[in-house]
Amino acid sequence: MSVVLALAAAPEPADAEPPGKTTEQQLAAAAEQLEIVIEQYNGLHEELRGSRVRAAELDRDLAVLADAMTAHRAEAARLAAQVYRGHGAQPLAAVSALLTASTDDLLGSLLMLNRLSRDQRRIVAQLAVTHDQLSVARAEARALDEQQRVQERQLALRKQHIEGEISRLSRLRDATGEREPAPPRSAPRPPGDLGSGAAASAVRFAYAQLGKRYQWGGEGPDGYDCSGLTSAAWRAGGVQLPHNAARQWRVVKRISRAERQPGDLVFYYADIHHVGIYVGDGNIIHAPRSGKPVQLERVDYQPIHGYGRPT
Repeated sequence: MSVVLALAAAPEPADAEPPGKTTEQQLAAAAEQLEIVIEQYNGLHEELRGSRVRAAELDRDLAVLADAMTAHRAEAARLAAQVYRGHGAQPLAAVSALLTASTDDLLGSLLMLNRLSRDQRRIVAQLAVTHDQLSVARAEARALDEQQRVQERQLALRKQHIEGEISRLSRLRDATGEREPAPPRSAPRPPGDLGSGAAASAVRFAYAQLGKRYQWGGEGPDGYDCSGLTSAAWRAGGVQLPHNAARQWRVVKRISRAERQPGDLVFYYADIHHVGIYVGDGNIIHAPRSGKPVQLERVDYQPIHGYGRPT
């Protein structure tokens, strides 16, 4: 299911909390719901990024096809003139139609002429193929443009909703007296010798981000959300990952708990809306949620969905 459809089907969080919950419990529940929405936003942003790449590819294809079409139309006009000169018995109206026809009519009329040589028919066939390719590409470009418009509207709605949720979280945090922790004066250092390679680079990068603020949609350098941190860490190791936990799960090599090594990713919850990077000794580094900075935490702090290794 596309993210657009998933967002349309996803229920909005209720404004009123069930009775009996403490403010701290409400805060935790709101933060959990917010992270789900943020990861939906990230997934939608990845879809939009992909469609824009495809749109750029189509623009290049259309330019090439348009040039080919111009050349083939000139060849078709020359061919029509040859037919007129070589077959004077051809009714004048039919020849006139050939010379003034639209591309579709021109192709159809030329292919109906039974006196075309083999080379002439080959030219017309090439023109027909090019014309069909151009028509398909233009239709795809129009459909992609409309898809992008839908995605952008969805993205704007999600952004507005997330910003409202962040404001609500801030009010809850003020009510509980909770404050965003200050960055540690001396951050923990990686345990042991990590060696070299992409995984080692990813772990070193993750340690260097400790204490930085949580920022929804953030990919650094000043703030991160969960999948933004893991994608930035592995990008430091030369590996590209999508900025979305569920999409990262789809592209990594699945590994078992016993196989995990520093640099591997740990995915959480049944719907995979959180991810952290394993750094050894049973710990992860992750961007927990709004109001909590990037931090070191035990790997089993929440239900684990699975482990994956970027390649």
